[in-house]
Amino acid sequence: MKAEMINPFITATLNVLSTMAGIEAKKGEVYIKQDDRMSYDISGVIGIAGKMSGFVVVSFPEKLALDIVSGFLGEPKKNMSKDVVDAIGEFVNMIAGGSKRVFAEQGYKYNIGIPNVITGKNHTINRPSNVVCIGVKFLVGDQEFVIEVALKPRPEAD
Repeated sequence: MKAEMINPFITATLNVLSTMAGIEAKKGEVYIKQDDRMSYDISGVIGIAGKMSGFVVVSFPEKLALDIVSGFLGEPKKNMSKDVVDAIGEFVNMIAGGSKRVFAEQGYKYNIGIPNVITGKNHTINRPSNVVCIGVKFLVGDQEFVIEVALKPRPEAD
């Protein structure tokens, strides 16, 4: 995965947070993900297939997930519920969808799958060993979350 391929996902993440939840985030460190363990409590995952294949993950600490979902839904959320899980799935769906247009303009058309959400401390998300995974930290006030993107171009795919 080329490093610049992360940029549409960064832009989509910032746009979705701002427009859907009224939350401003700041991009932090960009890094190469070395293991499968997630640092936070709830992660939305969505697969990508087509001229690129792989996945996108967004992972939040519980408190920040509740804050963001409260902004999405316009009502306070105090604990993890089906609404919160569904909203995190929709969040990763909007990130993947927002970046899809940019990649299509570059000739990388792809389809996105149905989002899955994983909860629990120290959960893991396995990725193919031959695909580089790039992570980006974001700050919302004094809280942090990450997106991680593992993509492999597949020019031969339709």
